[in-house]
Amino acid sequence: MRSISYHNVKIEKFKNSNRLILKGEITNESGKSYNMVAVRLILFVRNTIAANEVFLINDLPSGSTKGFDRHVYDLGPEQSIDDITRYELFTENCY
Repeated sequence: MRSISYHNVKIEKFKNSNRLILKGEITNESGKSYNMVAVRLILFVRNTIAANEVFLINDLPSGSTKGFDRHVYDLGPEQSIDDITRYELFTENCY
């Protein structure tokens, strides 16, 4: 079954700040073009949900791959990027 998939996903610290940035690529192999794709991200720090949000990726034609980057989380003063144990990224809806 063809669908929407995510590739080259990374979570990085933004410059010298406490902000984390999600970067990656989305590929549309669904056979339909979409004006907007709603993507849900769940970010875990020490196996506790630290971020749970939906962000939008605009204009995703059928058969295309598009890069994205999104600010997702501000680390607390006692946290480091190494505290992130995992993330989940999936398509919530397509419009």
